[in-house]
Amino acid sequence: MDDRTMDCSSSSYVDSDHEHPRSIVHIDIDCFYAQVEMLRSPELRAVPLGVQQKNFVITSNYEARRCGVHKCMLVHDALKVCPNLKLVNGEDLQNYRTASNKIFELLLSWKCPVEKLGMDENFIDVTKIVQEKLKSVDVNNLIVPGHVYEEASANCACGCHTRLKLASQVAGEMRQKIFNELGFTTCAGIAHNKLLAKLICPLHKPNDQTTMFPEHAEGFMSALPSVRSIPSIGSKTAEALVSQKIITVSDLQEVPLDILKKHFNSDMAVRLKSLSLGNDNTPVKQSGKPQSIGLEDSFKTVSVRSEVEEKFSALLQRLLVLVREDGRIPVSLRVTLRKKDAKRLSSHRESRQCQISPSIFTISNSTLAVTQAGQQKLLTIIMRLFNKLIDLSKPFHLTLVGLAFTKFQERMTGRGSIVNYLMNDISVQSVLNLQSDCDTSATSMDYSAASPGSSTTTDLSDGEVEPSPKKPKKVNWIAKRRCLSKGEVASPSKLKVGELRLNSRELEKVSELRLNSRDRSLTPRASPAKDNMSDNSDTMKDVAEGGICDNCPSDVDKEVFNALPYEMQQELKTMWKNPSSSGVARSSPRTMNKANPNTILKYFVPHK
Repeated sequence: MDDRTMDCSSSSYVDSDHEHPRSIVHIDIDCFYAQVEMLRSPELRAVPLGVQQKNFVITSNYEARRCGVHKCMLVHDALKVCPNLKLVNGEDLQNYRTASNKIFELLLSWKCPVEKLGMDENFIDVTKIVQEKLKSVDVNNLIVPGHVYEEASANCACGCHTRLKLASQVAGEMRQKIFNELGFTTCAGIAHNKLLAKLICPLHKPNDQTTMFPEHAEGFMSALPSVRSIPSIGSKTAEALVSQKIITVSDLQEVPLDILKKHFNSDMAVRLKSLSLGNDNTPVKQSGKPQSIGLEDSFKTVSVRSEVEEKFSALLQRLLVLVREDGRIPVSLRVTLRKKDAKRLSSHRESRQCQISPSIFTISNSTLAVTQAGQQKLLTIIMRLFNKLIDLSKPFHLTLVGLAFTKFQERMTGRGSIVNYLMNDISVQSVLNLQSDCDTSATSMDYSAASPGSSTTTDLSDGEVEPSPKKPKKVNWIAKRRCLSKGEVASPSKLKVGELRLNSRELEKVSELRLNSRDRSLTPRASPAKDNMSDNSDTMKDVAEGGICDNCPSDVDKEVFNALPYEMQQELKTMWKNPSSSGVARSSPRTMNKANPNTILKYFVPHK
């Protein structure tokens, strides 16, 4: 068997010799929420168990299902059909998220693309593992664990039958490891694409698996009762199909493509036809961290502002726990409300979001945290957004409130990161280049790896809210300078440098630089006239000597200075030679009409 090229970061493996090249496993955790509760409290295993959220039983174990309890059943009705039903509160999703992440991390140990689908389902592309196994197994004596959806007919010329048999063995190994290490029973579907693997998965539940060969795909799909049975078809598409008398998947298979193109665009029509036949080329996309982290709380009705604030406060406390576990620093916050509108006879959602300062979050012992003052600031921002969504001069009725952090920036915690210095609770001399008594300036800077999140209506009118990073890797920093009297300028106020977001690429080069803000004693400087006369000769000397600093102040590390970019070295030297220049380099005819370059010196004023 020849080796094939594969990108292990996603299931993009394609071999022109194979008609069905992929081997996909879909794993679903049996009654996930209920299993989490039974693992936490083993005494619940032998009794009918339901997980309750508000007035609904959102899921139950198989003991309860045998008594007639089903998903999203009213608690009142569930207790009628199963009087001895044991109910546990499942509104706090923390334990479920933790269990889901553990399962995901375990599946990653196979070094294959894993795509999360909710908290209890995962797609795994095992194509690469199967290719490796083909080199060392006897393909004539392969045993398929679990069930097979109809026995294979004549072998497919592409060899997919053998590969899917091996994939079923891999699926069995995965399920066994999940049970041995985490205690969860699972079911699995094995097929040559994601669509069939997901649809075949629940055929034998619980704690079992099913394999389907490609030749049975069309017949399996035709037996599905509704077009809504196809995962990729949503309610609006289904309504459009039903309006054309296309109700079952069999109807969709039989309708001519030209008819579909009259009601859908060409690509959509082809997609619908392909899905109805069991064809799906969608790759397994490796899941990363979520683009947003949010929580919602629904209720019958709330019409008082103070009660709304209590709901938001409780959500914020839970949300901050999730952010701490995630580890990224949020830079955007979204508020969602669901209003009950008597005129519309239905509820509808509205959202408003704004940017928040990353300095609200602190890092203590490598853990992201928020002080009490920071939490109060976040709650103030939340209620300001609420006030923009609700006209408090009129009665209002809410049935849901939601909070979500929608954009993040990665923490830079490497040894060479300037954040090691800036995120500590330290003080330095004034970090602003004071050019006037009262001035406001904005500087655009890079920051690392912000995750773009889905955006709703954005509001930037809050005073403490920073400008929105319009581009994925850009963030604007606005420093509001105090209006200082002449007496105050001579002794600038101290500022915590944790408030700064600096250019990480530029500052990596000065990662070892320690600026001692106290007791700085600069070496005597020559007169301005002498400096001007020797400026050109000093520059030529620096170029010849590779930027060596012979006249650096005593508190500057020469080795670090020599590692700085040449322009920054010259700017520093000019500042040391001529303190009255406030660290601004002399202009030349070439640069006279250009804006001053954005360097670190804009943010530091020499100690005087």
